Amino acid sequence: MLPPNYVRKVPRPLRPDLPGATHHVAALAVEKEVAFREPADRRRLIAHLGAIVDLYQWKCRSFCLMGTHFHLILNTPEATLSRGMQHLCGAYAQWFNWKYGRRGHLFGRRFGSVQIFNESHLLNAHRYVALNPVRAGLSERPESWRWGSYRALIGLEDPAPFLDVGGDMNLFSSEASAAQSVFRDLVESDDADEDVFPLVRLGEF
Repeated sequence: MLPPNYVRKVPRPLRPDLPGATHHVAALAVEKEVAFREPADRRRLIAHLGAIVDLYQWKCRSFCLMGTHFHLILNTPEATLSRGMQHLCGAYAQWFNWKYGRRGHLFGRRFGSVQIFNESHLLNAHRYVALNPVRAGLSERPESWRWGSYRALIGLEDPAPFLDVGGDMNLFSSEASAAQSVFRDLVESDDADEDVFPLVRLGEF
């Protein structure tokens, strides 16, 4: 018989981390601290992301750096999401702490992730990530935000070397300019179905 003051500790649910899975991922700084104080910080995180994508053979379909957090859409051929995200956040935090004379964790111990199971969820995750700067008041239009992949996905700039541009754009058309046009319409359309947004929201991200 359990004592009256016994409290059962419920373990946190296991984060889905399956070979070949696609994920919408976000990492938030502790206490909502500003994780990127100047453009050089954002460039450093992007450089680390490129190295991690290469190391773990991920397919990065989208990314967006905000102020206190960042978003990724990733396909992981092996079950390396947790290990890779710890590597990414840890490497950037170590550099950030060195640069600013700071100590301790920069990002929380657990990043947010949602496994994407179907095309509708995937496309709306893309839309959510692209519109995040607009909804946060950081940019008037999604294509005006420099610190993400949306501009490259719609053909306004060259993609980062690690960005898998064709992976999801091929869902729209095999011809690049046509795919870019359809994707831009999807992201910027006022008629998009807002009901799907709870599927891709990650806590406070």
